[in-house]
Amino acid sequence: MVQLEKASARVRSTYRRSAWTTLTGWGMLLSGAGAVGCVLWGVSPYPPLVTETGLAALAVVFAVAWIVASRRAPQRTGLPPDRGRALVWLVAWLVPLATMACFNLRFMVSPEYGRETERLEAARYGEYSVTVVRLAGNPVRGDNASDEPVFFETDLVLRIPYDSGPREVTVPKMYTRHKPPKAGMRIDVSYAPGDPRPDSPVLEDGRRWGTGVIGSRMLVLTIVPVICAGAILTGALSYGTPRAAGRFTPSVHLPAFGILLLGLLLLLPTALGREAGGPAGLAAFLSCVTPGAALAWIWCSSFRLIDSE
Repeated sequence: MVQLEKASARVRSTYRRSAWTTLTGWGMLLSGAGAVGCVLWGVSPYPPLVTETGLAALAVVFAVAWIVASRRAPQRTGLPPDRGRALVWLVAWLVPLATMACFNLRFMVSPEYGRETERLEAARYGEYSVTVVRLAGNPVRGDNASDEPVFFETDLVLRIPYDSGPREVTVPKMYTRHKPPKAGMRIDVSYAPGDPRPDSPVLEDGRRWGTGVIGSRMLVLTIVPVICAGAILTGALSYGTPRAAGRFTPSVHLPAFGILLLGLLLLLPTALGREAGGPAGLAAFLSCVTPGAALAWIWCSSFRLIDSE
């Protein structure tokens, strides 16, 4: 590390810095961190992600302002100031968290689905026990393995006690275990008692509805790599990054800025709710590589700059 800093000082004894470069640089990082935090916190459970998109756009504005301020900053002589510990920690954890946020957006629901889910949850959507009025078809015995419980599949007419009054609803392909269904038995279904619409969904499996981007199991699987990556990057950035990486250099920072901007453009259709899944989902998945790619470019190109000079 000492030899690296000596090499940096020998190769380039001047740098540019001002209060504006500090302000715009921190504004860029904090705006980006705010956008990532809002995605992971679920501030907007479904598109359009107004707050997240606004913060990401603000980060882009600060990035452009940082480039302009860096080009106009007065030239100083000597070794560039050391990176503060707060800056190192912010960058080290922001990169894996931003990757996780991009991955989360890959599973973002459509605006229509989100609004329907929000409305049903407001109407107390959940699992309730209701009464079977009659069978709407002949029970079909399931063909399970010998060591699994027997089940029957039947179209059932159920009495659903809505707030506006009980209604009879036919639910196709309901499952009952061990014995065929009959009138008068109780069965668990998911519905919203406060929903007045006659076509309000009544489902056997209530997991079909729910906001949020990924399930809890997937969240655990993504948190572990994020923690490992954050710890590794913290150590690496603390001891192995040239100080020159922190001051604007066109060949270092402009390509990295382009990579990050490409990632934001890939996420834009999903964030604005223009499309769910399909090409937009693939684009959101591809954006996962852009935070790490931008940091890798800055890291490697900073070392190549030292070697070439």
